[in-house]
Amino acid sequence: MRIFGAISLLIWITIAIAVAVMFDWLGSRDLVRAGLENALVAVEQLEKTGDQLQSLISDVKDSGGEAADEAQKATGS
Repeated sequence: MRIFGAISLLIWITIAIAVAVMFDWLGSRDLVRAGLENALVAVEQLEKTGDQLQSLISDVKDSGGEAADEAQKATGS
């Protein structure tokens, strides 16, 4: 029964935030816009980091394959 109370509270808080944004109570629209802009910056940084890691992983895979080929040639197999 406690979980229903917690879920209900979260729903009511979400509704209150939505109404505050709709009617721009206490400058809530500006706060939400600033939060969304910060979230966008964070997503862009994550994309950049992910692209760099993906490039690094592909470089390591490529060089690992070349090293294995050279090792096979050196052993004569």
